[in-house]
Amino acid sequence: MTAAILVRMNPSSVVELGQNMEAARHRTLELLRTEIDFIPNSNFRHGDEFSESIVETSMEELGSVKAPAELPAHLRRMCEAELLTHEQEAALFREMNYLKFRANSLRSRLDPDNVDVEALATIDELLSRAQAIRDHIIQANTRLAMSIVKKFVTPQQCFDDLLSDSLLTLMQAVEKFDYDRGFRFSTYAYRSIARNAYRAVTKARAEEAKFVRDAEEWAFEQEGDRTSSTTTERVWSNLRELTASMLDKLDRRERFIIRSRYALGAHRKVRTFQALAEKLGVSKERVRQLEQRAVSKLRTMAAELEMDELFSASMV
Repeated sequence: MTAAILVRMNPSSVVELGQNMEAARHRTLELLRTEIDFIPNSNFRHGDEFSESIVETSMEELGSVKAPAELPAHLRRMCEAELLTHEQEAALFREMNYLKFRANSLRSRLDPDNVDVEALATIDELLSRAQAIRDHIIQANTRLAMSIVKKFVTPQQCFDDLLSDSLLTLMQAVEKFDYDRGFRFSTYAYRSIARNAYRAVTKARAEEAKFVRDAEEWAFEQEGDRTSSTTTERVWSNLRELTASMLDKLDRRERFIIRSRYALGAHRKVRTFQALAEKLGVSKERVRQLEQRAVSKLRTMAAELEMDELFSASMV
């Protein structure tokens, strides 16, 4: 039957069919190599006829709210989902896990030597619906994540960095949450996000403390030739103390970067952004941002200095 059909097809159609079948086989192998994780439930049933007793929650029925106008545009979009009630929350988690359960059951019966295109399409549809529900749950809890990380912001850990980490934690929490235990997801997520934020702040403080020694080693040394006159040394000493007092108003990481970037330390060598990034355990772009912030602070402090302070510092 198949051979007869192929005989009647034109050559281009045969090639297209072959390409489609090869793509379907590749997708089959991909699915067989990847386990579909879900939280099991006694209400889920195996078999050819899946249980339809689980009520599907229409995403259209879930409302939206207007995010605070003072938030940046990208954060406003993330906060437009309405908070979920306990019932809505349970229904969404139930449906999301049931969809993945169904997809995984179909996946386990796939055969790469006998590709079932219809089954592949059904699996992809189920996973797509589960992904949409997952995304909505994350959006509905984004404001919770923002409210938590605000409490952990420090000079070393900015809000954006903490929020990025907290959203990743939120995604992981959605995958691990068992709705059938009767707890609210917000309680579960709160603990996970707060614990992760605390660890991030603690780690940042430990890293900063680790580099204190380097910062001190690269601290100011008296400039100038040792054979210079006492008058010249005194002038430089006054100017150095004035500059050092400005640097002391920066946080430790900013001082470390300024001294390294402008060869103000003992080693007299300009450090690259990459070298500092490796030292501090952050990205090169983050080091550049910290340097710009520190320079801006120094310029502001210099502009605020009284002229007589500068004049007296240069007097013998």
